[in-house]
Amino acid sequence: MGYFSVRAVRRDGDPAADVGVMIEYGSFHGCDEKRTDGDGWAEFHNSGDKPGRIWVHGHDMGSHSLSDGKNYSFTI
Repeated sequence: MGYFSVRAVRRDGDPAADVGVMIEYGSFHGCDEKRTDGDGWAEFHNSGDKPGRIWVHGHDMGSHSLSDGKNYSFTI
């Protein structure tokens, strides 16, 4: 099992530390929730090439591929 990462960035371009990020892996696979580190990153286990829904700071960022090595950045 690999990993993918999500980064939260503030509108001024600074990393958003201690922000909640949730991944919905699908109806039968549950979800995972973490908080970003000081550089705005949160790392999650992937579930193969299946898509999942990404939530950042309570906002639905849509469905994305959660395959190994993917990195996503969202402005909040």
